[in-house]
Amino acid sequence: MKTVDVLVVKLLQLIVTTFFLFVLSLWYGSILLAPLAVWYNLSAFLGGGIFATLVASGLTVGLGFYIAKLPGLIDTMIKPGVEMYKLALSTVCGIGRVASAINPKTETEKNEDKPANSTASTDAK
Repeated sequence: MKTVDVLVVKLLQLIVTTFFLFVLSLWYGSILLAPLAVWYNLSAFLGGGIFATLVASGLTVGLGFYIAKLPGLIDTMIKPGVEMYKLALSTVCGIGRVASAINPKTETEKNEDKPANSTASTDAK
């Protein structure tokens, strides 16, 4: 029955890991894809040609430099992702500790930790 308990806990750990991986990918992916969305929409608005693409890329780079110079904005966008990562790490490690507490060492593993009497007496000689 302990094997089933460990499997359930490990399955829960996998689900939690997958959830946090999705959330972090969505968070940082949206931050990284925002300039691309601005660039695409500006070039489509300006007509979609080479000239429109060059103007849109210039405007996007300019907007990026402007946003980068705003005090604390980048840190404000990055900090929640770092906090989510710390929460995910502590949660997954906590579930791992629960799984290891459910599965105590068996008798054979306990005996492997201690040297046998014959090897102890051989080492003493």
